[in-house]
Amino acid sequence: MKAAVYWNLHKNCFSIQSREKGSYGKVVAHAESVAVDLPEFVVRQAGRERVLKEGKKNVHAFVVGEVDYHSFYNLGHGTKITYNPYKFNSFVIADTKEQVGDPLVAIMGIVNNKPLIEVHYGNCASNCDV
Repeated sequence: MKAAVYWNLHKNCFSIQSREKGSYGKVVAHAESVAVDLPEFVVRQAGRERVLKEGKKNVHAFVVGEVDYHSFYNLGHGTKITYNPYKFNSFVIADTKEQVGDPLVAIMGIVNNKPLIEVHYGNCASNCDV
């Protein structure tokens, strides 16, 4: 299912919002972990600018792609990425602050009560502990 995934500050989990015809924009699930195949990293600049202007968070950054409900992935084997509207206008690689390229999969989970997003560029069957 094509979906947009974002960190839900109120529920402390990931919200999965449909991008399918007939249910577009509807939150269809909440999850502590989720994988997205062929992810695109979307930051709505108008929402980011509102955060900067008002100092109040709003949902404006998503990982969009095919949600993978059938595989199990372990965090800790990929490239960590981050997004901070006060520092960046896009998702970036946490260590280098470079913009994220075109990974095969994005894996999202909760570590120490905080969201973590990792990406994998190669064959996930050997790199993700599927």
